[in-house]
Amino acid sequence: MHRRTFLLSTVALIPAIAGAYPAETFTPDVWRTLRATDQVIILNYRASWSITCQIKADLIAEALADTPAYANLTFVDVDWDTFGRAQLTERLKVTRRSTLLVMKNGEEVARLVNEPYARKVRALLDTALAA
Repeated sequence: MHRRTFLLSTVALIPAIAGAYPAETFTPDVWRTLRATDQVIILNYRASWSITCQIKADLIAEALADTPAYANLTFVDVDWDTFGRAQLTERLKVTRRSTLLVMKNGEEVARLVNEPYARKVRALLDTALAA
């Protein structure tokens, strides 16, 4: 079996912890509603096929389980395959999947790009809590 075939066939075997955190699914209407509030929003640009995105989702779920205060944040999953070239994505200068953005009142507070490490994800969530 070729390595690529093996890797692609095993992705389905990865435990489905990702998405275990409470998250809205991004739509333009959801974004319009949320940005009009003073909630701190975490936009998670992700792709269902990306292992890096899966790891980050798992790290977010673990952080939420360990730190209940993170539940005060609003998480929004943005499907990279659908919205990777959307006007909002371009305006926010998101150039790749596996990007987390902390937003408040429609403005960016912090960003984490392709850093699937627990301490980095938790530092971003701590920044979001302080916003």
